Amino acid sequence: NMSAQNRETRKMVRVSAAKKWQGTDMWVTASESLRVIYLSGKWMVSPTMGFSDANGINVVAKPGYTYPGESEGKLIGRIGKHMFVLGNVGETPKGLEGELELCVNDDIDGRYGAGFVDNLGSIIVEIELHSN
Repeated sequence: NMSAQNRETRKMVRVSAAKKWQGTDMWVTASESLRVIYLSGKWMVSPTMGFSDANGINVVAKPGYTYPGESEGKLIGRIGKHMFVLGNVGETPKGLEGELELCVNDDIDGRYGAGFVDNLGSIIVEIELHSN
């Protein structure tokens, strides 16, 4: 069991648009949450739509995307099997335990074409641990 003393409470992480779920090495227990704040960088999930920040573009993701129904190119988080939307400023839901993983909202199954292969760029986020 990791105590708060030997864990990072704040960290900057680069998230690539071209890779699926990326570990952050930031972990939570059920009594904690992580706040994720977009700092810089741009990424692109569709060559026709151009670059965006962690809020993504004004196109709703289809079934088979990382998080259908949310903006393409938006920053999505996952702890265990639980997925949630982060965008430019977000917080992990309370009660989850495990490592925060991050992913861009794109065609993760490659159903509609190139999927992650044609993605470009990366963003930098700050992740901050909060005890609830």
